[in-house]
Amino acid sequence: MDNADMFFRIVFVLILIVSVTLLACILPGIASIGTTETGYHVISKGFRIGRVTTSQKAAVEGGAKVIHFENRTDVEASFLWMNYCHDSCEKATIRDGKLLTYSRTEKVNGKDIKVEGRMVGDSFRFEVIENGKRRSVVIPCSSYDRTTMECPEATMDLTSNGEATVRILDTEFMTVVTRKYRLVRNDKYKIDGREYACRVVDFSDPHKSCRRWIGKDRDAVILFRQDGKGKEGSYSVRATALDRQ
Repeated sequence: MDNADMFFRIVFVLILIVSVTLLACILPGIASIGTTETGYHVISKGFRIGRVTTSQKAAVEGGAKVIHFENRTDVEASFLWMNYCHDSCEKATIRDGKLLTYSRTEKVNGKDIKVEGRMVGDSFRFEVIENGKRRSVVIPCSSYDRTTMECPEATMDLTSNGEATVRILDTEFMTVVTRKYRLVRNDKYKIDGREYACRVVDFSDPHKSCRRWIGKDRDAVILFRQDGKGKEGSYSVRATALDRQ
């Protein structure tokens, strides 16, 4: 693959990581009732090329804990071999730890993608419009245990034998995969001179294999680093700045 394609993949993975990581911190029992906003800088090739801003509002609705999540990304980069522009907005609603609705709108170098998903009865249904072409994807809820938006490796029990196998609804690919997790070790990760406790977890599925450095700071679960390999190639994403408002 060429450098432009690899650059797109790395940035897009980083955007997904931020959104997945922030949703991980709003599982029942972790988040407080109220609204939290978090800002991230997007870094590539040593340059700050954009910003990701998220907000999450936790409330009790009908006796259940409901999370309304929004993630906005604005990335623009110009290097010798390419120009890259990515604007996106991602939203999700989680009720009692289960993904109820999901949406994503993107404009990547002039190409438009829109995804609308929601739980309907006993299925999760995606409606996708990509460059004017529409398609539907229907996933039975009985076919998966968790979703990528819930980032289960942040809180799952990996203490018995250090391994777990989970059926995951991957919202990026809109398909269910069997994902295998393995606890590598407990570690620390440093950002701006401060060390954060984290766990290092490997996972793999048919789309990708990754190693993640993930931990909890106050009420937030944070993904500090990810080294991975997918069909498009290998990449490494590392947190270099963390802004919490």
